Amino acid sequence: MSISQAQLTRQMRNHLEKVLNVIGHAYPAIHRSQIRKYFPSSDERILEYDIDKVIYEGTSPFQKIQIVHSKSLGNMLVLDELQNIAESDLIYTETLMQRGIENYEGKEICILGGGDGALLYELLKEKPKFVTMLEIDEMVMQVCNKYLKSICGDVLELRKSDNFEIIVDDCMIYLDKFIKEGKKFDYVFGDLTDIPISDTPTGEVWNFFRSILEHSFKILKPTGKYLTHGNGANRPDSLSMFEEQLEKLEPKVKFTRANAFVPSFMEDWVFYQITFDDV
Repeated sequence: MSISQAQLTRQMRNHLEKVLNVIGHAYPAIHRSQIRKYFPSSDERILEYDIDKVIYEGTSPFQKIQIVHSKSLGNMLVLDELQNIAESDLIYTETLMQRGIENYEGKEICILGGGDGALLYELLKEKPKFVTMLEIDEMVMQVCNKYLKSICGDVLELRKSDNFEIIVDDCMIYLDKFIKEGKKFDYVFGDLTDIPISDTPTGEVWNFFRSILEHSFKILKPTGKYLTHGNGANRPDSLSMFEEQLEKLEPKVKFTRANAFVPSFMEDWVFYQITFDDV
């Protein structure tokens, strides 16, 4: 009887374990297919997903957009080949907004980004006075409105109501506008790109981050708070560089951190809550 490849692998592993006095495991090979099933973690590990179909694929003027279906995570938004949010990820949004800790009732709120609609949808349940959302990518909102209804409800379809408005434009334009008008918010959410992974805090994305922070604190009330997502807990280097940028802000700020395991990221993610230092 011929020996199978699996049996041969097990025999070789057992032999090596005895010779080297170690315990090993046999891992399956990465399977190539037309459907992408592998995405990187923040610390560059390769993660395998149970994705069985691509529901949507397109390219906006700003990024590649995909909706893929995972058997365990539901529909998942993928932007520029990186997992973004899935139907399983309520914990992501709740940790970002610090549900149960922050009181949003009657408050003025500004969301920078947030194109998947999840943050706006959950914030409106907290009875704020008004939420202004600034999102640049119209196509992302159209796609999420169609395929991620369970996380965004009808907010991306309505676009405007008596307690919220979605403005489709570059958030920097409106931040400048709000600063000139003297408009102030109780909360500003940075729901844009994650903290960059780089050797130094330099380059276009880091410059964008610094500009967003500087502008955001100019439209915050003295007792206001800036909340944002950071990056994976396994990237202390990038998180430290971000915190160094916070220390350079004028006027001075202070921050706290919160962690949550995000199902579609398959790792702990870090979120920041930032206030003026004298609050």
